[in-house]
Amino acid sequence: MKKTLLGSFCFLAVSGLFPCSLFAISWTPPKVSTYILPNGFQIYLLENHELPIVEAKLFVKVGSAYEEGRLAGLADVVADLLAGGGTLDKTPEALDLWLDEKSIQLRGDAGRELTTITAASLSKQLDSLLAILQEAVTKPRFDEDRFRLIIGQTKEGLRREEDAPHVVAAHAFNEAVYGKDHPWGRRPTVKSVSDIRLKEVRQFYETHFHPNRMLLAVAGDFSKEKVRQWAAKNFGPLKPKEVPQPEWKKVAIGGKGATTIIKRKVTQAFIEAGHSGLVRLSKEEYAYAVMQYILGGEPFISRLGLDIRSQSGLAYSVYTDWDANPVGGIFSIQVQTKADAKQAVLEKIDTHLKRFSNNGDITPGELALAKESLLNKYIFSFDSPFKVIFQQASFDLLGYPKDYLRKYPEAIRKVTLKEVQDVAKKYIRPENLKIVIVEP
Repeated sequence: MKKTLLGSFCFLAVSGLFPCSLFAISWTPPKVSTYILPNGFQIYLLENHELPIVEAKLFVKVGSAYEEGRLAGLADVVADLLAGGGTLDKTPEALDLWLDEKSIQLRGDAGRELTTITAASLSKQLDSLLAILQEAVTKPRFDEDRFRLIIGQTKEGLRREEDAPHVVAAHAFNEAVYGKDHPWGRRPTVKSVSDIRLKEVRQFYETHFHPNRMLLAVAGDFSKEKVRQWAAKNFGPLKPKEVPQPEWKKVAIGGKGATTIIKRKVTQAFIEAGHSGLVRLSKEEYAYAVMQYILGGEPFISRLGLDIRSQSGLAYSVYTDWDANPVGGIFSIQVQTKADAKQAVLEKIDTHLKRFSNNGDITPGELALAKESLLNKYIFSFDSPFKVIFQQASFDLLGYPKDYLRKYPEAIRKVTLKEVQDVAKKYIRPENLKIVIVEP
């Protein structure tokens, strides 16, 4: 997990100035109103009138994991074209001008499993915002010229990524863990994007963009009943269609260890090391989250942060990150260090991982501090109505229990020392480490 402001609070706790538990506030996220239309279209609404702004996000249950391997990047192109390629009633140029006049932001994003089309504006433009969101998703123009422009922009973005060492390391690490042809390991290339044709954009859209795979989430300064009625009128008539779920190959915990060295014009070394890990919806998730936090959750209080950064001065940054997905999640340690310090860093990482995996070497004090820290981070995840509703929508679409976010704090509080020690022994595999180093 990456550094947050919370690390400063807990550093003071470690120093004995005050207990971190001072910040462990009991808090429940505001309730989101949810509706499902007869055709399966879902509506999530959360009013908040503190500021005269509104944001609407239309989720579609599709992403890069649904692409053909040879067309990696297709989901991103579809999302960009829906948001910027015009509609049946507006050319791309007319849409650009109309959005500018209305001060409405419209963008598309595609992840592994979810695609979103997002519109944001002042609340006085609510009617226009909803109208263009619905038009963009249900009446796309698929303009040929704008399609070619987006293809060119996407390829240029991929070229620029080669100059970002942390991005290069992340791509190579995912490929090492999952394999270059796996949906979670492959990535778009200039060639794969060049091979995308407009007919394949249309086919991808027509296959996956159906009301029973959509969820509209709206937060901000608006009338809940008004938006509910609008959504029912505009999305209710759409006909649902069942889409076969891809069968993604699952990845076993660990896997064979390997080291990849990538040379770039850089002055430092960027290290990403780890292996496959926890699958989504595992009952061990909460103990796993605590264990990861103890290992590398914060730069000042975690095992790796204290040793490698604070005490040894070997790294500018060091932290762990993890993600759970349907095929086998990912566990990684990310370090930015001097090129001549990489071996010393790797040796320290190996030492700490072996202590975790062989002995479950975790103390009651570390357990208590990690739990309190995670509970505080939980609160900061809901510091705006937009975060509240969009996180809930994402979790629900990905199959989490409906009460997952509400019950998360209590689940963390119940984690025991033995549970954390057990997941450390089960899921930390030093001998299976995939190591990627981007260096001069």
